[in-house]
Order: sequence, then C-alpha cells, then structure tokens
Amino acid sequence: VATSYTMMQVIKASGDFDLIICGKQTTDGDTAQVGAEIAEHLNIPHVCYVNKIIEIKDKSIVVEASLEETIETLEVNYPCLITIEKDAATPRLPSYKRSLLFKDTKFKQITFNDLSDKDENHYGLKGSPTRVEKMFNPEINDKKTFLTGDNDKLVDDVKKILMENKLL
Repeated sequence: VATSYTMMQVIKASGDFDLIICGKQTTDGDTAQVGAEIAEHLNIPHVCYVNKIIEIKDKSIVVEASLEETIETLEVNYPCLITIEKDAATPRLPSYKRSLLFKDTKFKQITFNDLSDKDENHYGLKGSPTRVEKMFNPEINDKKTFLTGDNDKLVDDVKKILMENKLL
C-alpha cells in the first residue's frame, strides 16, 4: 500500500500521462498488487497479466492478458495502467546511434517536496499496514465445482458450499 501510494504521488507530480506500464511483480514483497493499487489510487482502469500489446490507438490500447484458464483480449481507454508478464518482451540495449541521440537528455527529478501529500506517515514502513514475515509457494488447489440448474437451485447450491466451508 505504501509503495503504490508513493508511486501514485510521484506520477501525479510528474504531470499528465496516457499509459503506465508496470512489471507484474517484484521478488521482495512478491504480492503482484502494486500496479493495480497504483491504478486504484489514480482512479484509472488497469489490466493485469498482459502478455502482449496488440494495438496502440489514439485513445486506447488493445492488449492480451493471460488469466488462470483463459486468454482475454481487452481494449482499455487512456489514461490506464497495465502490468506486463516477464515473457511479454525481451529488453534490448539501445543502439549506439540512439544512445548518442539521447545522451544529454535530462529527466525531471521528483523529491518529497514535490509531492502533494507531505505526511510522512503515508510512506515507507510507517505507511505500510502489512509486513512480510515469510514467503512461500502456496499449495495449488485446482479443485473446481461446476453448478447447473435454475437460479433457485444455484443459490441453494452456493449457500450449501459456503456453509460446508464455514464461509457463511
């Protein structure tokens, strides 16, 4: 939460944008939530798990996203955020000519003083409601239940499953 909030503050201080591209996740917290949280803080649409950019349009972007059991093609209006799967693209070094072309490029530097929220309790460990205590690979549970029937039967079946699992 604190990381995404900080990044949102920096993005807002940087000015207007059309598209924010994030990696899917990092190896430190490993939650894969920062990209989506940034989009929520900015109140913009987002698509996670993008494995291909299909088309870039004037007012939108068309992407392919890998979901658990399906691949979806989605069009999202700008401004928006996407998180990219690691195999979506292979980074490459710029050519020598391109390096020379941009060697004197200056980047806007954003400091804490440029952020609109100056409350230090919203950043870093102070701003984080969680702490990573242990990382592990979760057990894979691919058990699925498919329900059929009319609406009344479906409601009864879902209620029964929720009660059996002590979720209701």
